[in-house]
Amino acid sequence: MSPPTVLLIAAEPATGKRLQAALEQAAIDATVDTTEPECVDTTLLRTAADCLVVPVTCEGMAGGHLAEAATGLYPDLPVIMYGSEADHGEHIRTVADDDLGSPELAATIGETLENSETMAARPASRPETILATMFERNSEHLYVKDTDRHYLLLNDASYAPPELLGRRDEDGLPAGATYLDAARGDDLQVINDGTDILDIHEFSPSMGKHLRTSKVPWYDETDELAGLIGITQDVTDQKERERLLRQQNERLRKVALLAAHELRNELQVSTGHLSQIEADDEHVSAVEQSIDRLSSIVDKVVSLASSDSPEFEPEKQWLSTVVWDVWSSLSLEAASLEVTSDRRLLADPESMRLFLEILLSNAVEHGGPDVAIRVGATSSGFFVADDGPGVTVSPPERVFEAGYASEKQNSGFGLYIANRIAKEHGWSLSVDDSEDGGARFTVTDVERPD
Repeated sequence: MSPPTVLLIAAEPATGKRLQAALEQAAIDATVDTTEPECVDTTLLRTAADCLVVPVTCEGMAGGHLAEAATGLYPDLPVIMYGSEADHGEHIRTVADDDLGSPELAATIGETLENSETMAARPASRPETILATMFERNSEHLYVKDTDRHYLLLNDASYAPPELLGRRDEDGLPAGATYLDAARGDDLQVINDGTDILDIHEFSPSMGKHLRTSKVPWYDETDELAGLIGITQDVTDQKERERLLRQQNERLRKVALLAAHELRNELQVSTGHLSQIEADDEHVSAVEQSIDRLSSIVDKVVSLASSDSPEFEPEKQWLSTVVWDVWSSLSLEAASLEVTSDRRLLADPESMRLFLEILLSNAVEHGGPDVAIRVGATSSGFFVADDGPGVTVSPPERVFEAGYASEKQNSGFGLYIANRIAKEHGWSLSVDDSEDGGARFTVTDVERPD
């Protein structure tokens, strides 16, 4: 029978030789293996371990967090923490000595091994090695969390550092408050309700990354819900390509609407002049028929240009995620944006982005380059408000008319399209004065996901 294995967390593999020598000095038959702190999770999947020896701190990572991750994977794994400020807790024994050659540490390990019976001590199974390889080699962010949302397993992704082992997102991610609130809400929905969260689009303002996340419940060997399993993909490049395509399509749409608007004006002029001709001539009749056909074509152009894609597929989205997604694509330096509150909603992703792009661009266009914009949730929808000059037209609803423009350089179709998008979703879009004296666009009757 092979001797038991002591797994030591250490930045340098040579450190294990000191502990091995101390065990031999104390006549304790055991083998010491070492693992770097950020690799303790996958090492436990690959290596048989009868007990884990953890320093108070290692490479800036707290031993208590590492122990949290280890015992989350193997609840019966004995843990010994050594150091002058060692913590203690379930399955954790402490030795208040920083020296790996300490006789007290060796004696504590010996006592622990005599009474150790842990699943972590058995040889790694084939599924465990498959799982370890997935976490070690996959470029996407894979992770497992317990029911308290602590990371038990995660790979080395740029937006989720290994230092998060045993910690929550808010303990170490440099993300904005709304992003963390959305992520926490999704975690709790999976953990509390046992439901899947699939293909949720997120945006972190501080990291400048667009993310797509899926999370599913994790059930342990007793069929009890033990946490969640998730994957988060960096889709920033894809979002940039989509943004450029949306801009191109929007330009084409506005050109079509502007051309139709000008054609309609000219046709109205022609119709007016034609009505003054009293002669009953076949040529006059032919001109009238031609004008009618042209009017019909113009109406069709307006209808097609102001309609969204027929592939209208509502999806669950966080308001803040879409807002920051759109805002990042506008590249505005002086203007400011604040998301005061958040909510989930059901909307077509492309239409929702275009809708918010129109409202945010409208605020900057009328409020100036340094305008301050606020977006927030309401009981029945959400709002977009600014501190600009406000709406001066009466009644305010005229801004939603096709071709209405308060500025000569404006095509006059942006808010018309936004109102069309709102109606297609079954929403009501209204405009009024904001608390800051500017304009406030309010969306109501917004459906919440089940």
